[in-house]
Amino acid sequence: MKEYVISVDLGGTNVRVGIVKNDCTIVKVLREHSLKYDKEALGQQIIRMISSLNYSEYDIDTVGVSACGFVENGIITASPNLYINDFNLKKVIEEAFPSLTVKVVNDANATAFSESIFGSSKNYNSSFFITISSGIGGGFVYNRKLLDLPFEIGHTYIYIEHNYHEVEEYLSGNGIKRLCHKHQFMIENAKEFFELVDKRNSRALRLYDLWLEHVAKLIANIQIMYNVDCIVLSGGVMLSSSVFIEELKHRFYQYIEKFPLKSPAFVFAKFDQDAGLMGGAAVGFYFDK
Repeated sequence: MKEYVISVDLGGTNVRVGIVKNDCTIVKVLREHSLKYDKEALGQQIIRMISSLNYSEYDIDTVGVSACGFVENGIITASPNLYINDFNLKKVIEEAFPSLTVKVVNDANATAFSESIFGSSKNYNSSFFITISSGIGGGFVYNRKLLDLPFEIGHTYIYIEHNYHEVEEYLSGNGIKRLCHKHQFMIENAKEFFELVDKRNSRALRLYDLWLEHVAKLIANIQIMYNVDCIVLSGGVMLSSSVFIEELKHRFYQYIEKFPLKSPAFVFAKFDQDAGLMGGAAVGFYFDK
């Protein structure tokens, strides 16, 4: 196996480009604000950052990319946070660097894969990674292989508040704030919300019960569909997990108990701020379409 890869963590806010060793050591890393609205300018930004790494001394032949948005066959078909569509980043990088092979995967899928290779789910054959932060994403690993499916669980639908809404509209970190404001309960962020829940604030508790019910159902539906050995939880909302994790698991197990399913372990993701870089590295080292 190769010893080093270039990893590109393309996020809606920042793009990080680094050299990562196969023991998860980050050798070098550069970070800039992601250029938006212009895929040509974004491509040139990433090319310039790769060039600045002076990577030739590391005998690197692969670039792994963890990219926000919908990714299919290596093409970023739509990235709402970058305001671009039909971005063939693989082609852009390979044309600029003919000696490099490029692999591009959705960021949640890439992180799911890195957790299964290097992280909290490495001892399980199958796992589903779920991140609940400003949005909601997920990725599926089966028999230790990433199923690079072009879906976003945050954009599936639930029936809540007397209508159908995308999951992340009310269940994500930003969604919790949106849900509270809809009920004239003015909070600044999810952290404040869970602090009020922990203090047994009556208004917070009513909305918490609604949020928890739907998050538990979301994860239960994932288990019904994929029947994995392990659920990996990540994202900013998990910083408040001590408030809700035991009750979340209790409701989840109640929802799946009538089905002949595995009883999956719940674990927290190993990688936090470096999740994107580790995701890109895992794709570069191990992912073959």
